[in-house]
Amino acid sequence: MKVLTQYILVLLLITGVSACSKSYFDINDNNPNSPNNVAIDLVLSPQLRDIAYQQNMGSNDITFWMGYLTNGGGSFVNSYVFNYTFDNKWFQNVWSSYYSYLGNLQYIDQHANGNNFYRGIVKTMNVICYHSLVDLFGNIPYSQALQIDKYPTPVYDDAAAIYNDLYQQLDSARDLIKNWTGNIPKGDIMYNGNKTNWVKFINTLQLRLLLRVSQLSNKPPYYATALQNLLSSAATDGYISGVQTEGNVNPGFFNQSGKGNPLVERFWNISQNQRTANYNSFRANAAAVNFYWDGFNGYGDWRLYRMYAPYDNNPNHFKGAYFGMPTANNDTLSGLAWGDNVNGSFSGTNGFGIIKNVNQPIPLITAFESYFLQAEAAYRNIIPGDYKALYKDGVRANFTYLYKGSLPDPAGNQFYQPNDAIADADGYMAQTTGKVNNFNIDLTTDPLQTILSQKWIAMNGVNSFEPYADFRRTGWPTYIYGSKYPGAPALPKRVFYPSLEYATNTANVKAQGEDVLTKKIFWGR
Repeated sequence: MKVLTQYILVLLLITGVSACSKSYFDINDNNPNSPNNVAIDLVLSPQLRDIAYQQNMGSNDITFWMGYLTNGGGSFVNSYVFNYTFDNKWFQNVWSSYYSYLGNLQYIDQHANGNNFYRGIVKTMNVICYHSLVDLFGNIPYSQALQIDKYPTPVYDDAAAIYNDLYQQLDSARDLIKNWTGNIPKGDIMYNGNKTNWVKFINTLQLRLLLRVSQLSNKPPYYATALQNLLSSAATDGYISGVQTEGNVNPGFFNQSGKGNPLVERFWNISQNQRTANYNSFRANAAAVNFYWDGFNGYGDWRLYRMYAPYDNNPNHFKGAYFGMPTANNDTLSGLAWGDNVNGSFSGTNGFGIIKNVNQPIPLITAFESYFLQAEAAYRNIIPGDYKALYKDGVRANFTYLYKGSLPDPAGNQFYQPNDAIADADGYMAQTTGKVNNFNIDLTTDPLQTILSQKWIAMNGVNSFEPYADFRRTGWPTYIYGSKYPGAPALPKRVFYPSLEYATNTANVKAQGEDVLTKKIFWGR
């Protein structure tokens, strides 16, 4: 059903603002004509959609840093982007967007009228927003945030203390949803009110946050309790473990300009039936291309053909460039894969890889991320389970996610008809030659490297925030180069606080000390 249009009015509620300098809402319950008096299901839907898209697309820079994409040769980029000397406006939109979502989620919570299912969803999405902000910036406004009348300039809370509370918020969210027996949320465009799937989602999200701090000697005080609660819930309810339980958000995308999946529309102009300028602006990064190629020792990593396109219609010609290195014309580097013939036409319905069709959902947490989280946690003896089996399920799930359509055989011009995603994934993981630490969990000398390497490549085009966090807390994969611009420093450990905060919350942001990219997040290495 084409339900997207009914949410347009609600988008008026969403504005990019400081965490503290102005009110998100001026709710007047006595005025039924006020645009702020919107049914909460109509507020919930666009929040789920926009938070998922924010997670899905991340930021261009982090996508470049993580080795997935780079600038096309025809795109002009100043050197300050390559050597990380950008200013405090660079990540301001990320900050403003997340706090805007939090403000709208607060509206839902205040108008839930005792519906704890809504409140459980709000708490869960709050955690995603706040942990994303902490992971990027460090200390942020939390305890005094969103209370403009009481705290017009909120203090910044310690990042570790925020994490400690986020664990508790997830415990609370899980209980609220599990114990709810009333009406289901009408605006739930991810699970349509399925309590079991929401609990799996919460368990998976909580595992993600627990892994962030799992190697710290001084963990947040609630860590042990949160872990025990998670283990208890996972024993009966489990984690995200397949397409049916994935956190996929879809308000009803359809084949009309402005109403399709936003990732697809970023690269495909529905009204003109052609690629957008963005397609030429973003080219394949050599880090990812080389990783896929390194898997072609025997059976082959066929995901390469579903992620990127040959740059000259020759099925053997894949080429990427490292971010920060000069690139030639756009047609000498691979772009994203399109259509059944790779470089052929894309109708909006016949794609594969990460761009499948205009009505595809936005992934928030996928099955393959869940499996890799579980594999790492099992390897570290945090949760029970066979880490090798969980790892293999993660690789299979990623192959399945990317597969669709016919692809050229790299050995010639005949079209390669894949056996199926599972068979190709198993063949890929069973290879015994080449860089086995990248793919063969049975032969690897470093299982953590293998798990995190495959998690990194699996998140290509899905979520760049998570690999950025993994790299900063573990150092893997080592072949993430950030920028290769001559003289560029090491990959930033965090990003600058936004200039808006310096303008409206000056004393509190300056109280965080020197605002430098080398200051690690509390869970970083």
